[in-house]
Amino acid sequence: MRAAQENLPHEYIGDQSLSMMRRVLVEECARREVGPDHSMGKDLAAVIMNAFQSGMTEEAELVVLVRNLCD
Repeated sequence: MRAAQENLPHEYIGDQSLSMMRRVLVEECARREVGPDHSMGKDLAAVIMNAFQSGMTEEAELVVLVRNLCD
């Protein structure tokens, strides 16, 4: 069991945090006029998730991050 736990990449992310990250993604995709399932949407989702897991856990921080990325 311990070996399986060591393979987990990150800690559990709660429903509220997932909803917040989804909101950031959907709003930014709408601003860029792409769907979340579009390749750019998937790239944005990865950026948001990586930033969150690196400690950027506030919605406003994530919004600023994705808005400052090159379109």
